[in-house]
Amino acid sequence: MPKHLKTTFSAVGLPLKLAVIILILSLAHILVMVVHYEISEIPWLVRELFDLDEEQSFGTWFSVVILLYAGYLLLLQAHAVRDTTGKMWIQWQILGIGFCFLSLDEMVGLHETLNSTIEFSWAIPGGLMAMVIGALYIPFLRRLPPHALWTFLLGGVIYVGGAVGVELATEVYADEGLLDTLEYNLTTVVEEAMEMTGVVIFIHGLLRHIAGNKGERVVLDIEVGK
Repeated sequence: MPKHLKTTFSAVGLPLKLAVIILILSLAHILVMVVHYEISEIPWLVRELFDLDEEQSFGTWFSVVILLYAGYLLLLQAHAVRDTTGKMWIQWQILGIGFCFLSLDEMVGLHETLNSTIEFSWAIPGGLMAMVIGALYIPFLRRLPPHALWTFLLGGVIYVGGAVGVELATEVYADEGLLDTLEYNLTTVVEEAMEMTGVVIFIHGLLRHIAGNKGERVVLDIEVGK
């Protein structure tokens, strides 16, 4: 007989817990940077752990996890509606693959590699790509219930605003050689916190959408074998 793995999530409780983690990570980043630049130098290997702008940090690990989790939920949603919504499941699946790619990029820094090979910021083509994808997904978004529509849009705007908007606004620090300053390192927390917050808002909307009329709790029933 098939074995089933059942997991229950709260569409409100889980995002709130994730939001608390974002707050803790952001405050830890600020505290470490203020101490390092204003009080006493902190060794790089220690500072790196709390620097949200570094790949080998607690913040990056958290971002990778929530992006991958969002991708996982989207792929489950695509599978669940495959036989009931025509071709709409394909759009859910593309979104799921996209979030998994963002998780990969967060870990290995593909956009930073791109940045080293071009003469302008990766945020420019990234922003244009976000606009194109957003335009292509307008019909998909219009078919969603109001709560899912507005939370998806809000999450997307906050995420892109951090990843692209704040990134472009802080390019001046790199141009003037001011990356190793307290001012710059306090702006990076804004960018990273916006990205994480956007993902968590999206997760909230997605969990609510999956729950539908069944309330605020989402039960994932996954067949794991025979």
